[in-house]
Amino acid sequence: MTNFYMFFILILCGFIPALLVRKIFSQRIQSLEQDLLSICSAVSQMAEIQMKTHRKYSTSLESLEERIMELSIPSNDSKLPLERRHQVLTLARRGMALNDIVKRLKAPVGEAELILNLGKYARTGNHIKAGNKDQVRQYA
Repeated sequence: MTNFYMFFILILCGFIPALLVRKIFSQRIQSLEQDLLSICSAVSQMAEIQMKTHRKYSTSLESLEERIMELSIPSNDSKLPLERRHQVLTLARRGMALNDIVKRLKAPVGEAELILNLGKYARTGNHIKAGNKDQVRQYA
């Protein structure tokens, strides 16, 4: 019987500390999970604030760009060809299609194409040879 009691005491001695350790770890895990939830909530709130701020300033920036473009559109009596060239190249850099550029600036298609083609030649350093008609589109 003494062996049984000794075995029982050994089991209790090993089992009780294991239960205490398990309880402590369980409490610590619950605490960490609560901390993680509060951190996730704070990060979500920060992301939402950043998105609202980004939308606000993006809208303001777009309206400012629109206003600048409106102010830079030359009047009918304007004798500044650089303004039109600047507008065409700026809109093209933004990814606007040729037809949309023409409609927006109320410019002839040929003029806008010429500006874009000259812009390409200026960037690449290519020069049009006098006798080569394949490089230049003929307009009627």
